[in-house]
Amino acid sequence: MADLMAQKPGRLVNTDVQSGLTRLRDLHDRVDETDRIAAVRALHGRLRSAPLLVYLCADNDPICEAAILAADLTDDDWLDVIPQLSSYGKQILRTRTDLGEQSLKAISTEKGASETLILVKDTKAADLVDDVPETEAEETSQISTLVAKIADYQKKRSTDAPGQDLEHRSYFVETIDVINFETDDSGTIIWAEGPPKGAIVGVTISEPTFDDGPGPDAYGAAAFRQRMPLENARMRLCGASVVAGDWRMSAVPYFGEETGRFKGYRGVMRRPNAAEDAGHSDLDAERREQLQQLIHELRTPLNAIIGFSEIIEQQLFGPASFEYRALSRSITDEAQRLLTGFEDIDIAAKIDAGQVESVSGLTEPDWLLERLSQRLQSLTESKSVDLHINKAEPVRPFALDSESVERIFARLLSAAIIACENGEELNADVRTQIGGQPVNNFSLSRPSRIKGIAEEQLLDPSQGIDGDHSDTPLLGLGFSLRLVRNLATSANGSMTITDDRISLTLPAAATSEIGLRETEIE
Repeated sequence: MADLMAQKPGRLVNTDVQSGLTRLRDLHDRVDETDRIAAVRALHGRLRSAPLLVYLCADNDPICEAAILAADLTDDDWLDVIPQLSSYGKQILRTRTDLGEQSLKAISTEKGASETLILVKDTKAADLVDDVPETEAEETSQISTLVAKIADYQKKRSTDAPGQDLEHRSYFVETIDVINFETDDSGTIIWAEGPPKGAIVGVTISEPTFDDGPGPDAYGAAAFRQRMPLENARMRLCGASVVAGDWRMSAVPYFGEETGRFKGYRGVMRRPNAAEDAGHSDLDAERREQLQQLIHELRTPLNAIIGFSEIIEQQLFGPASFEYRALSRSITDEAQRLLTGFEDIDIAAKIDAGQVESVSGLTEPDWLLERLSQRLQSLTESKSVDLHINKAEPVRPFALDSESVERIFARLLSAAIIACENGEELNADVRTQIGGQPVNNFSLSRPSRIKGIAEEQLLDPSQGIDGDHSDTPLLGLGFSLRLVRNLATSANGSMTITDDRISLTLPAAATSEIGLRETEIE
């Protein structure tokens, strides 16, 4: 609200300015001094409203100083403001070097004939307002008249019954379900009926919303660009609680009668009903689909880069120098690392959407260990890490498809190896726990570089680990471990982290399933 008022040059006394200043007075005690000072400083170079400046200068000295330094008034406006300033305000104003001759002359006068203090510094004592001299209208500035009206209004309000005061304030906290609005040709809302104008005026419908900011969805922004009617476009408003949240927007463009030029949109916003509220999941699904499409589009050029790099490395089109082939190999490794990161993002999005389900199947432990040995060989060699996995025979097959099991173990062991010191030894064992639902337990010693870190902190997606660019996970160690945990959970398993061990539990095959498989093989 203060930002909107500050940018409206104001010598004009109107109800909008009066109600705006009155509302600021109402909110004064709810905003601490630090926030008020920060808000005023944010107006630097844009504070062009003389009435607002007079109001701010009536606050405490730090806010008065910030307001005077932020003001950008004309010489005539300063002539009206100077008589309303306190001695401290005038002292601060004298430090400015951009005042006009008339303003400098006025401020050099210790006491002007029209100097009357209208606002008091103690904003809680709104009744202690000096009487305005009953002089000719032409001798009283418009600003003085405006401020006097506000002070008189506050004085009358203080003597009203409590019920009347609550009735006045209820306008700012009641729920609003419908907003009529009008925009200019740029899509900025310039008029609204329903909420306080400061809560919605200035919001644009031409740019789609990003993060948690206000704005329409992509459909609404695209319709605006094409000057097409809007019907139930999603719109998000922020700020005041009376309007904050999601809305549905319908509007039509309007054009000048004489010129036929586009002038903006007129329409209405309403709160979504229960059925439309349930559509949030549809919006989330749409965003996930867009993410998956983006990942697919990124994979395509990466695969091409990998292909050309392998051609150079293997010298399929002719001989290449050792340096050239080494560079190609480095490009291939980095591209493969990016692909792995994209795949992790894709999987994480699918888990969040509930699209990842455990796939039945049987995966032999011996096959899994052989695959992991091949897949992790280069990483263990680069880190000089010795990985030992012991099987407590007999170990039953995993009751999952081989792709899911390999993905879970590869992500976990890669993260663990990266968290090791060079030359460190990792020990693990896998055993089958018999019961109503057999499970395979995999227990891994905790790498030294992540010892002493709490599980909650370790699973934080922002958690990283020091290391070479080629060693560290693309999306961070915390993201990788959290992904393993979520993958295990989606496969009806679990992952836990203790002081010295990382334990992974996945379902194992029942005896009948093993026998059936053996029968089929025979």
